[in-house]
This record gives sequence, C-alpha cells and structure tokens, in this order.
Amino acid sequence: MALCEIAKITIGEFVHKNNQTSDGLYPVYNGGTSNTGFYNEYNHTSNNIIISARGANAGFVNRVFVNYWAGNSCYSVDVIDRENINWTYIYYVLKNNQQKLIGEQQTGSIPAISKKQVENFRVPIPSLAEQERIVSILDKFDALVNDISDGLPAEINARRQQYEYYRDKLLNFEPIAA
Repeated sequence: MALCEIAKITIGEFVHKNNQTSDGLYPVYNGGTSNTGFYNEYNHTSNNIIISARGANAGFVNRVFVNYWAGNSCYSVDVIDRENINWTYIYYVLKNNQQKLIGEQQTGSIPAISKKQVENFRVPIPSLAEQERIVSILDKFDALVNDISDGLPAEINARRQQYEYYRDKLLNFEPIAA
C-alpha cells in the first residue's frame, strides 16, 4: 500500500530558535538525525515516525516515543489504523528502506525529499500477527545492540579491573622466609 493510505503525513511547523531551551519538556526535531533542542509545548503526540524532509539528512527515518515538536523540515508519519497496522512495523520497513528514501533526494542548494515521495512510498502489509512477529524479533535485536553498546564499556572496565587484580597478585612476590 502507499504510505498515505495507512498514515497521515504532515510537515511540522517553523522552529523559533529563541523558543528552544536545553531543559524544555519536549524534544524538537527539524530535519536532522537527532533533536535540536527542547520546547515547552508539542505539536505531535508520542509513538510516531519522523522523516527528515530537507538538508543533508533528507530521507533519514527515526521514531519518537514521547510527545514532540516537529519542525518544518520534518515529516511526521502517524499510522491511522493502529488496530490493524503496527506502527513499529511501519517504522522498521521505512528504516530498512532509508537508503532508498535518501537516494530519492532532489538535489539543489538544499537536498530535499518531497511529501509526495513520502506519501507514495509503497509498504508491504502482511497480517497483523505477522507484523507483530516481525516487530518482536527486530525489537529484540534492537535491544541487544543497544545493550551491547551500553554494557560493553562497563564490561571492558570490569575485565580491566580483574586483569589488574590478578596482575598485582602474580607480580607481588612475598619474600621467602629462611
């Protein structure tokens, strides 16, 4: 199905830099790979997909789990029928096709991907049970990757301390009593 058949796709609103703070309540997304700051108000609710509309990252796909402010360089993809379509499944399909979206950038002084290109993007829609099975597997992989990147430094540090402990034990010779 075309993405516009299963989701409402909107472009965000202008981001006023003087309204952004470092300690606001809601992240601001405006065409990059991460939030650009925070606002104390939001224009989109949680559990949505966003796609960068303009700039070097046009076509980049992300998901947002909290209420957020979408800027005018950010498309919000709000899956309409969440009883029959798992929004996280749609996220994974779009993320898997991110390079294709990026490859569709219109070149010029500022690269961009048009709303029509996003709306016409074709998404396979298996049964809800199959969508949920796919999401379950990919969520486990995602958690594993993130746990490794979070836990690996701690594990390296623990092994380093263990090495130092045994090194000190092995190299601290007690004098032999005569």
